[in-house]
Amino acid sequence: MSFNFYIVFYSVVIVSFIAIMIMLAFLRYKHRVLNKSYIDTKLYIYIVMLSAIFYVGSIYYTYTLASMSNLTYLIYALIFLAFCISVMLLLFVSLRPVKKIDDMAKQIALGKKNLNVDFEGALEFESISKSLENIQKVYRDNDRKLNKKDTTYQKFIPKEYLKYFGKTKFEELEVGDNVQAKLCTLFCDLRNSYFSSETLSLAENFDIINEFVALVSKTVAENNGFVDKFVGDGVVAIFDSEDDALNSANVIAKQLDYKNLVSVGKEPIRYGISLNSGICVVGVVGSKQQKQFSVVSDVVNLCSRIEGLNKIFGTRVLMTKNFMSNLKNSYTTRYIGTIEFDDLTSKVPVFECLDAYSDSKKNVLAKYLTEFESGVRFYEKGDFEKAKQFFGLCIKKDTDNNLAKYYFQNTISQMSKLLSHSQNN
Repeated sequence: MSFNFYIVFYSVVIVSFIAIMIMLAFLRYKHRVLNKSYIDTKLYIYIVMLSAIFYVGSIYYTYTLASMSNLTYLIYALIFLAFCISVMLLLFVSLRPVKKIDDMAKQIALGKKNLNVDFEGALEFESISKSLENIQKVYRDNDRKLNKKDTTYQKFIPKEYLKYFGKTKFEELEVGDNVQAKLCTLFCDLRNSYFSSETLSLAENFDIINEFVALVSKTVAENNGFVDKFVGDGVVAIFDSEDDALNSANVIAKQLDYKNLVSVGKEPIRYGISLNSGICVVGVVGSKQQKQFSVVSDVVNLCSRIEGLNKIFGTRVLMTKNFMSNLKNSYTTRYIGTIEFDDLTSKVPVFECLDAYSDSKKNVLAKYLTEFESGVRFYEKGDFEKAKQFFGLCIKKDTDNNLAKYYFQNTISQMSKLLSHSQNN
């Protein structure tokens, strides 16, 4: 039997289909070993093999076993086309869940944990669906544990430090990590805790300290700061802005004043606050078992030293010139002198913020601000006679001006030393 149009048509259909399947198979074939190829690649190759067998069988049967009409070839071709289309549709439907599984696995790998895992298909896909659900559940449980752990850390380690490192988790930092940052420090110390411990029980004294620390911590947080550490009965706080730090100090002072006012018959709370700012090194210190943040800088050390001056001068809120020069808003301040510390090579100009006092007290101090500062400058120049006059005027107008009294007494002492020295000579 010679090849006629239908035989050629039938052959073209078979060969074209095989060629398309081979092309699709090799487009997806990325491995030299078939066992490591995609599932659809394997199916394409299997279909090609079946098609080839079907074609060879058809031709063999036609030429050796029977004589078939042209219509038979046409029917064969149509049947084969239907077979091919059915196989392709079956292939796409059966592989659709596999594609979903692949997409779902990629999303889970990216950290998504609340995906709706629902695959249509065989029981194997249902098993895979349950497994992926379990993976998501494990992720969510681990997240809850990490969040709980992170919350626990935040109770003991200020989370605000993380922003200086550009991190969001404490676990991302290692011992030795450090950065430089411009910080404002506030140091607030309870003056009479030792006295209270002599007159009150340990539990009562602890309650006073805890109440004081809670008040300071709350005010610091409300003014965009955070507590770095508690040092005995003192609080060290950190701010990014000098204005926030000073506002916090003034509010703390007035709240403690109010507390003393309503606590009739109780020992008044005495305190001192100091402020400083500058470049600090923020780092992680400790060990693998215990890590914590630490601020290393003369800024913090100087702030602590200046706070001690409050006890000597009878003042409330003291700050360095460097801190005051960075304030953006207007405040009522007075220059109280350039202080020389034993362990520092240079003297430190120190100022007091009068806004920490009640309005009536502030107005009196501000009224004679020029006289007081003139007295301080004459005192520093060694002109004790003029200094005495200015300080005496301040005390006369305001008998509660403790700092003027301090300088007045020191002025008299210095004058006495000079007089004694001149008489000896």
